[in-house]
Amino acid sequence: MAIAGAVAAAVVIGGAVVWGTSGSGDKGAPRNHFVALPAGCEAPSPNLLKQYMPAAEKATPDVGGVSGDQKYASCDWREPLRAEKGKSLTSRHLRVATRLFVGASGLADAKSDYQSAWRTSKQGTVTDSVGSVHNEAPVLTRGIGDEAFLHHSVTTTALGRSGTTRMVVRTQNAVVTIDFDGGTYPLDHDGIAVQRKGVPLDETVTRGAAQAIARDVTGALSACLTCVRR
Repeated sequence: MAIAGAVAAAVVIGGAVVWGTSGSGDKGAPRNHFVALPAGCEAPSPNLLKQYMPAAEKATPDVGGVSGDQKYASCDWREPLRAEKGKSLTSRHLRVATRLFVGASGLADAKSDYQSAWRTSKQGTVTDSVGSVHNEAPVLTRGIGDEAFLHHSVTTTALGRSGTTRMVVRTQNAVVTIDFDGGTYPLDHDGIAVQRKGVPLDETVTRGAAQAIARDVTGALSACLTCVRR
């Protein structure tokens, strides 16, 4: 009696970590298009960051690593909440997260993850002891990835109001999530933003930024030669 087996292996190619299996156990399994994520916080492009995050500080990466049949990585960019002069400032925050499903059912898992995000975005207004989150109706977006949607939410707490636009894109067996938010805040006598008195950025601004960044990040993933199965 023969016993089928598989061996997992990790190979670093051009800065990207590629995971794969070998052995007779993977015969007939569907082939995932993406097998690795781009290294570092290389997307969005410097030009887009300059356009939408002109005062951004150095990116904060979270490589996440591997968990079961998933690979995860994210990057955060923030603008300062203090200024040496002036009466107010505008500060923005951008988060780019990519989840890669690399198991035998990677494509189906990515589709399920995308649908879960879609359902969550349709919850309307949710209130708890901390405050409330109002989710506006999500909007399907064509021309980015295999399927994508955009939605805006407004959070209200004792610390103030904030508005966030989220763009979720599925491309093959990867799901990319973009969160873009920000506001204009008065400064106290020390030049520190008074966040509870902030006014969220106009929704048209955050929607435009999230969509442009999602298009750029998704394009960079598709163009990553070491990320695609050969």
